[in-house]
Amino acid sequence: MGLIRRRTPSVIAQSPGEIDAAWIAHALSPPPGVSVADVEIERVGHGIGFIGDLYRCRIEWQGPVGDTDLPRSVIVKVPAELDSNRGVGEALQVYEREIVAYRDIGSDMGLPMPQHFHSDLDPHPAPWIDKVVASLFDRLPVKAVNWIIMRFIGFSTKSSRRYALVMEDIADARPPAQAEGGSLEDALASLDVLARFHASNWMSQSAATASDLIWPLDRTPRVWQASYLRNRDDFVDRFGEVIGADMVAKLDDVQDRIPQLLGVLASAPWTLQHGDYRLDNILFRPDGSLVVLDYQLIGRGRPGWDVAYFVTTALHPQHREAEEHMLRRYHTALVAAGVKDYSWQMLCSDVEVSKLVLAHRMVCSADVLNTQMADEPDSFLDLMVQRVVGWI
Repeated sequence: MGLIRRRTPSVIAQSPGEIDAAWIAHALSPPPGVSVADVEIERVGHGIGFIGDLYRCRIEWQGPVGDTDLPRSVIVKVPAELDSNRGVGEALQVYEREIVAYRDIGSDMGLPMPQHFHSDLDPHPAPWIDKVVASLFDRLPVKAVNWIIMRFIGFSTKSSRRYALVMEDIADARPPAQAEGGSLEDALASLDVLARFHASNWMSQSAATASDLIWPLDRTPRVWQASYLRNRDDFVDRFGEVIGADMVAKLDDVQDRIPQLLGVLASAPWTLQHGDYRLDNILFRPDGSLVVLDYQLIGRGRPGWDVAYFVTTALHPQHREAEEHMLRRYHTALVAAGVKDYSWQMLCSDVEVSKLVLAHRMVCSADVLNTQMADEPDSFLDLMVQRVVGWI
């Protein structure tokens, strides 16, 4: 795709038609005498990222580029084009949270992430509303919370805020296919990286207070309960035969105890959580190094949450016999990185609780996010339900 139309730098690009030479030049700030002659745009990750859309932009530079480190291609991430998913992302403030992760925290997090070139967002029109809504969620009956949730998401779909993130294109990496399930070797390497990340941010007040958007895991548990109540019957109709009556009973029990369970998973010792640490968000480079993507759900809480989320979503349940080996690998790496107050028994307990809470969360989100994968008959939700339940 060549030059489509020129835009002023004040416009935050949101679509291929707006990601033109002028905007790319504004984002990358080339030295004097160097300009962007053309931009070729390709959509990537379609059907993998559900709340954000990704575009690879191949750049043709003009002028004395010489020995400059100007990139030949970049990845531009913008909010999801699909209104329903965009509304969920806006309501959860995931676009703003990811920009905070790249722009304000960055390499201090201790995760190998793409280089951040540029990010921009419109200011929040009512920054006070988040605390007001959270306060209502804590005070109102669950059915009233449910009413507010659906209207808040509906309102969010009409948001005119713009967000854009420009980052390094890791062109030489192997992207694993989440739907196919990963290998044990990939899982172990990923758990090593996750352990070092958790250790780097262990009980770190500076990390926890870097932004008001780094939420604890037990924030607004009544939202979880309201969403489960809204979706429970339809979910059982859809997946009841797959998960079985015993699993439904377990989920109903979690529903009753979700504030307490989330409270445990948010309590000390805590660390930063990636929040969406799964194979589709990890790139494997030829030299064996990893690059971790997608910081839209960054938060804080017990590390067992990230570990359980990764293991149960990355691998088929047929790998269950290797679960202890994977958890031992993670715990050994965590201790080697300096963490002394998170025992093996605490990890195993938190992982078991996290599996149940994750299954509960799948019911919660069943009706608000379109997770249909490109060229796949099943949705991501279908896949994850089968996988997570198989691990419980």
